[in-house]
Amino acid sequence: MNIQLSLRASKLRNVAGAFKGISDPFAVVSVLSDDSNGRPVILGKTEVVKNCLSPDWVKTFTMEYELGRPTRIAVSVYDEIKKSNNKSMGSAIFEVGAILGAKGNTKAKRFNNGGTIYVRVEKSVGIGNLRLKMSGVKLKNVEGMFGKSDPFFTLSKKDEGYLGTEWNVVYRSHVVHNNLNPHWKEDMIELKILCGDNLDQPILVSVYDYEKSGKHKTMGQFQTSVNGLIGAKNSEGFTVKTRKGSVGRIIVHVAETSGMRNLNKTVVAADPMHRAPNASLESVTPVPMPTEPTFLDYIHGGCEIQLCVAIDFTGSNGDPRKMGTLHYRAPDGSKNDYEKAISAIGGVLANYDTDQKFPGL
Repeated sequence: MNIQLSLRASKLRNVAGAFKGISDPFAVVSVLSDDSNGRPVILGKTEVVKNCLSPDWVKTFTMEYELGRPTRIAVSVYDEIKKSNNKSMGSAIFEVGAILGAKGNTKAKRFNNGGTIYVRVEKSVGIGNLRLKMSGVKLKNVEGMFGKSDPFFTLSKKDEGYLGTEWNVVYRSHVVHNNLNPHWKEDMIELKILCGDNLDQPILVSVYDYEKSGKHKTMGQFQTSVNGLIGAKNSEGFTVKTRKGSVGRIIVHVAETSGMRNLNKTVVAADPMHRAPNASLESVTPVPMPTEPTFLDYIHGGCEIQLCVAIDFTGSNGDPRKMGTLHYRAPDGSKNDYEKAISAIGGVLANYDTDQKFPGL
């Protein structure tokens, strides 16, 4: 089974040093070996987020996961320092099964030197890409009287996270400097990180004014979906809004999916969340193939699990003082057959137990 990992951190300690500004963090993810003498396998590293102590990294990591097999990952965060050695900002080890069994499929750990790292793990679904090119029209300047904003945009998907429903950034565009009518470069975005296999899943488009300090200013936002973007081609686009009202428009020039199997034409609902005004009603969406639900599908759907252990203490199991019997209590503390079974099975299922209390009968 393929799973994907995403990372964010909050309130990291600034290790850039006095008079050198704010750290530029990136994270490295490694899979630890089952063998104590084995070497970890590096999955990869995230992008560098400049001048930021609470980064939400866009880069995701895909890996094979076998349910029931203990799998540990190490996450190490560094401050990028050019022409020198990168400085460590903290590291932590996570058990993948424990993350999958946690609320929102998210686990958090505090670094010893300050800050918290959050790891989210979810089943990797969906194939293909979205080819996207957009531009802004008459965006409101938030730079002040003596300059123009430097717009870029992010795409976020809605997840059930650590603290409930949240928006997680999955794509970040390049920056167009000093321009309130920016034309962003065309890019290819993986559907599995943007919306999985649901082209109607809500997407939040947020526009920001880039600041070297890392404290980017919000210019406005709107909600749509992949089908909404596709349906908005060659239309008047989307209205960018703030709490104070309209602050410009976003025009979709290219929005096409590719690499998807079992495509069939469908009609996009006439809902402003899914399409722009005067947009074409024709779009594409994959035909869902019936599949047997997996264990993780039940967990993600809200199924609650409780681990309960029952032990047979009848005389048929033999004298616990005699070697070879099922309840033998070895002087060296080694486990008997019952203890081995409880450890092997309970060690896996305990990660998914709702209240982390295990009745014994």
